[in-house]
Amino acid sequence: MTVTINDSFTDQVITFLKTLPKEAVKIEEATTPWYSDEVQKRIEEYKSGNMKTAPLDQAFWDEMDDFIDTVA
Repeated sequence: MTVTINDSFTDQVITFLKTLPKEAVKIEEATTPWYSDEVQKRIEEYKSGNMKTAPLDQAFWDEMDDFIDTVA
């Protein structure tokens, strides 16, 4: 069984669960994917304006087309 709890009620639910016998409930921290920290770091870097980016405008696509034409 999986129970999803609204974050605003987490403390109340944990308090309730602690009143039950220890063998009745097993509480495990939610696991996050291995890449979560890296994604969050990149999001913050992008939002701060420190990430080097390239515009994907028409000039970009024209260059891609020219490159494809030269290697094809």
